[in-house]
Amino acid sequence: MTAFLIDYIHLLQHAKMKYALLLLLILAAAWLAAQQPRDTIYFKNGTMVIGKIKKIKLGVMTFDPDDANDITVQLKKLRTMAAQYRLYRVESTSHIVYFGKITTSDSNGYATFMSEIDTTAHAIENISVLYPVKNAFFQRFSGQASAGLDFTRSSGIGRINYDSKISYNTKNLELTLAASGIYTLTDSTFSRDREDMSIKNNYYFNTTWFGTLLLKYQRNLELGLLRRYQEGVGGGNKFITNKNIYAWTRMGMVLNQEKNTENTVTGTLAELFGQLEFNFFKYTKPEITFTITEAFYYSLSQKDRIRNDATTTLSYKIIKDLNLTASVYSNFDNQPPNEESRKFDFGTVFGISYIF
Repeated sequence: MTAFLIDYIHLLQHAKMKYALLLLLILAAAWLAAQQPRDTIYFKNGTMVIGKIKKIKLGVMTFDPDDANDITVQLKKLRTMAAQYRLYRVESTSHIVYFGKITTSDSNGYATFMSEIDTTAHAIENISVLYPVKNAFFQRFSGQASAGLDFTRSSGIGRINYDSKISYNTKNLELTLAASGIYTLTDSTFSRDREDMSIKNNYYFNTTWFGTLLLKYQRNLELGLLRRYQEGVGGGNKFITNKNIYAWTRMGMVLNQEKNTENTVTGTLAELFGQLEFNFFKYTKPEITFTITEAFYYSLSQKDRIRNDATTTLSYKIIKDLNLTASVYSNFDNQPPNEESRKFDFGTVFGISYIF
């Protein structure tokens, strides 16, 4: 009996030591978490928030506060900011790119950027893009996805539309995947009226000039096009990047392989192309985004054939990361794949868009 009591006491002592060690590890982890360096943003109204700067893009900062969900902050509301514990990649609206850390400035609306070369104060509103360099894989993604549906009971016809875009950006690389489609539903049929998918890869030689590789798929039954595969190469320039406007243009050559609605397949067709995209951002209420895209094609394989693809989109922010969107699209081809088809197609698309 005495031996049993001695063994039991030893067991209790051993268990207490294990629990004490576990408690010590928990306290050490909590202390280390509390000691982790944090970023700080200072608002013009006198408040400040401590947490982590995740990214800045086109006039808006995504910030992860301590003990709260992510918030988005308009740069014009910030007095200054500090992020001294990680290396950041910063692109200004004046096309200057540098790497460094950030500390506060005494000037209202400014922050001090510390690079390996120098230390200078810059206006916060003039930051076009910012993200942490280390472990920044997911911070480099951005995009949007929208969808819409309209249906009339009297006709029994419904239309579904979607539009999505996701981009990945590094110091010299910009990779964009985009897809959109319009479909018609009836009681007995499903029609893929219009589809557009593309992969675009821009490589930046400096902050404004870039080379482009692209792959694209198109379908437009109104123009008699069952499918078009497109491969292209070119170059362009990002000629406006400020807190409210982002615009670029590019030119080059594409190769097309077409199949019309009569299942007639063409050989490889060469075209010269030029494209322009203009984006306007307004971050005061009402918060809106306005985008115009124009693409022109001139055939080198078919005499006097010209084409045009255009889209105009207006987005209105209703709540955080959720927008109402309205788009007008048009497509023109003076020599459509099917001679009996129309030369011009246009339409409107309404939907709800999620921004990430």
